[in-house]
Amino acid sequence: MTKTKDLRQISLEGVSSFDGINTMLKDKGSNIRLAYAETVTKKDNNNRASGQTIFANDRTKQLTAHWVPNDSRRNADGNNLTYIVWDIFAPANFGFTNQFDGTAAIDASFDTWNTIKTNAKLEIVKRSNTQSNPSFILSGNPFLADISQVGFLPGIFFETYVGSGSSNNVLGVTFTFVFIDEDGNPTDINNDGADDTALKEVWYNDDFTWTDSGNTATEIDLETVALHENGHALGFGHFGKISVTKNNKLHVSPRSVMNAIILGTQRTLLGTDQASYKSIYGNWPAN
Repeated sequence: MTKTKDLRQISLEGVSSFDGINTMLKDKGSNIRLAYAETVTKKDNNNRASGQTIFANDRTKQLTAHWVPNDSRRNADGNNLTYIVWDIFAPANFGFTNQFDGTAAIDASFDTWNTIKTNAKLEIVKRSNTQSNPSFILSGNPFLADISQVGFLPGIFFETYVGSGSSNNVLGVTFTFVFIDEDGNPTDINNDGADDTALKEVWYNDDFTWTDSGNTATEIDLETVALHENGHALGFGHFGKISVTKNNKLHVSPRSVMNAIILGTQRTLLGTDQASYKSIYGNWPAN
């Protein structure tokens, strides 16, 4: 049964499609563009579902877009990265008897990424939950924090922004926006070879049934998905080879949080996840 958000009505009137977001931003004279969105799925009965990366700007030739320390364009909190949760859409399974507040699981996912300490000791700092709309896509204020946890949205939003059929197979999506120059090209002000990330926003699909106690045959563990999607929010792509043998057995090599498919409850970081983190943040400056 498809869920409805009868108490949290947000109209789709005037909302652009995924491909139209950059047109809308250009028309507003914004110096920010949507570069790509990364999704994660659960495996289906035939072991075929897998996350993907969707490009919104053909001039983005690579996936690499990194945060710039102390970037005044996004009102950075020094060299910290910040995140915020939108209270209105924080409840998972909204309107059902198994409804719960997803904030704790989302916080736990960031706490896990925050346990990796490099010489720089990046700090991921939470800002207080907000009643204000932090979604750039949904015409809110995107600079309440670097990473906006927009929350649990009805499947129709995924159909609109991610693509047809996504309400049935996409668990979560992370949108990456980058800064552009006057010619419309992504900037690289610190010359690290990567586009400069402006902001991220993370959505969870509330057409699925969520739990905070581990994956089951019918429920999706929120902390597992949040750990994956917030890996994207920190700048990590999908990792690991996924294949299916003739006997329909799924193989993943190596296993990691950032595999493009959710295979079960995974709330701890594995070797490749830690290596990815250190490859980006190993030289991150301390405050």
